[in-house]
Amino acid sequence: MAGRVAVAGGCRVAGVSTSSPLKSISAALAALAIVGAAGCGGPSNQDQIKQLVTEYVTAFAAEDGAKVCSLLTPASQRRIQASAGLLRGRTCAETLKTVAQMSTKASPEQVKAFHAGRIVVDGNEAGVVIEPSSSGTKPTRLIKINGKWLFDGSVAVAGQ
Repeated sequence: MAGRVAVAGGCRVAGVSTSSPLKSISAALAALAIVGAAGCGGPSNQDQIKQLVTEYVTAFAAEDGAKVCSLLTPASQRRIQASAGLLRGRTCAETLKTVAQMSTKASPEQVKAFHAGRIVVDGNEAGVVIEPSSSGTKPTRLIKINGKWLFDGSVAVAGQ
């Protein structure tokens, strides 16, 4: 049975050579351990969350409401529309574009200064503090949906 391909954690590991059922199980477990440690070569949760924060801050500074909304869970988008006060009834994208336009204008250098600080991941949920932040800033809640991290709470960024 040489030359089989084992599938572990959704990743294919070629070259698993087995000559007995016991060796097959051992090879599969070894492949799973290797794949689990390596993560199939994709970006880690930490890296994905850092990228999400960068995309959010950049889109908000560019007043790109559609992009900002694409980084929010559907539930978060509904909450924004429901609590928008005078902007109620507009789309998430329209609401967030207007909010971004009303916010203090940040220079490109200031925007680049914002980044993901402390990140805590627990399965498909996480919390991130966007730095620089005020003392006592609580982490923003994130949820991983279909393999993509999205904001599921108010995004707390100093100066906004």
